[in-house]
Amino acid sequence: MGIMSYIATFFSSPPQNQKFADRFVLVTGCDSGIGNLIAKALHTRGYHVLAGCLTEAAFKDFLANHAAPNFHPFLLDISKDTSIQQCVRTVANETKEKGLFALINNSGSNEGFAFEFTSTEQIEKTMEANFMGPIRMIKALLPSLRQNIKYNLHKPAKNQDISPRIVNITSVLGRTTVPFYGAFSASNHALEAMLDTIRIELLPWKIHITMIEPGSIKSRVTHPDLVEISKRFFASPSITEQTLNLYGEEYTQKAIEFWQRLHSGQVSLKEVVRVVVEAVEVGFPHDRYVVGTVAKVQILVHNFLPRWVIDLAWGSMIRLVGVWPKEARELEEGTAIAESTSMPR
Repeated sequence: MGIMSYIATFFSSPPQNQKFADRFVLVTGCDSGIGNLIAKALHTRGYHVLAGCLTEAAFKDFLANHAAPNFHPFLLDISKDTSIQQCVRTVANETKEKGLFALINNSGSNEGFAFEFTSTEQIEKTMEANFMGPIRMIKALLPSLRQNIKYNLHKPAKNQDISPRIVNITSVLGRTTVPFYGAFSASNHALEAMLDTIRIELLPWKIHITMIEPGSIKSRVTHPDLVEISKRFFASPSITEQTLNLYGEEYTQKAIEFWQRLHSGQVSLKEVVRVVVEAVEVGFPHDRYVVGTVAKVQILVHNFLPRWVIDLAWGSMIRLVGVWPKEARELEEGTAIAESTSMPR
């Protein structure tokens, strides 16, 4: 195949009589929020959906309220190899010779808080859920995605479908950063870097890799309530009496309130689902879809402003709302120095 013919295959359009029922898609993290809505939206459009659920409750809810021949919920923990291997067997049994048309990585976690209040275990847990989990899923299901290509090539040319794809729900924080989201942002940066590499390596198979980068959305992962934030904050093993004395009670309260404001939903779940469906159905999906006006502004600012300007802006903001450590404030005012010099020797 010549280079121009090869390139042309990437820009193929869906067949006029495309049959979504011939497409098997797997969605992770279907317990609630985006994953749940994506699975239902694709099923409504006629796809055969395999919906991975972490909890028994969500799995049973699907069985009770969403039973259908082409909708298959199953238990899936992307942090466990045994669960992923069972997922591979489930996919093989369901798809048979057709293979998997699309893998939609949606599962994620947001552990931790400000750096000194976040344990290494919380950082590792976030990296495991947001980075290693999707990578495990891609590695395990690539054979099924390749099987879809082989199945498609046996069809008459006019009926051949578009290429299979892997759609990943990441975040605008995969390209930018904000205070108190260090672990979450790091995990998404790592995932996006790996996906950019995988996209190039999978070019010979024409398997598309797409990232959906929403801004702040209202979900259990990104928009917990104030009580949940407080529980997460004080549950960290890194919260010690020394740390609390260093930062002060006012800092912890103001930081929690500020974090909740950062979590305030800006992007509707329906808009994210619409973009995911588009990425699944177009002939040549973008490498990234930024969802939401705030997210687009964040990336614009991040790309064009010097880093020191962004740092000063964030520093001024957190100072303005009172998220400033007690000892740092005392040092600025000279209180801490005065107290240290007056201490008996």
